Amino acid sequence: MILIIEGTDLVGKSTIAEQCAASYGWPIAKIRWSLIDDVEAETRGMATATIELLVATQPDVIFDRMYFSMWAYGKNVSYMPELIAAFDRVSRVTPARLVLLTASDEALRGRYERQPDLYHSLDIIQSANARFPSLLPLLPDTLPSLHIDTTEISPGQAVALVERFIQV
Repeated sequence: MILIIEGTDLVGKSTIAEQCAASYGWPIAKIRWSLIDDVEAETRGMATATIELLVATQPDVIFDRMYFSMWAYGKNVSYMPELIAAFDRVSRVTPARLVLLTASDEALRGRYERQPDLYHSLDIIQSANARFPSLLPLLPDTLPSLHIDTTEISPGQAVALVERFIQV
């Protein structure tokens, strides 16, 4: 099973990934890459490498974000629907699920005030958070998804929803 936990910074991805990893014994992969020059070329390369590795290994793994994040954070994302649809190569051969976490602007503001993000301003995080739900219609049919608003639920409640979802 491949469990992808997506969402903007400060929505609880790492917390939920860690709790699911403890329950299932699956490793967590946090794939990050430095966008140095050509964002599209670098994202295409990362997506292709991720897909090829997952098709070849068919692992049980939890992704604490993956290349899908560029849909919400990127400026020119016209190439992203093709890369998102390409994940079908993985989800046809290995069971996979995507969990999208979002939160209200107020919740993100409060979390940011308690612990500012190291990479993004609050405005960028809130903008990405607003855009993330538009990722869901782009997912291949072979990748079921669950959208959880973490504004008013505890991490434990979110994990329970995820665990029920991945047992489908």
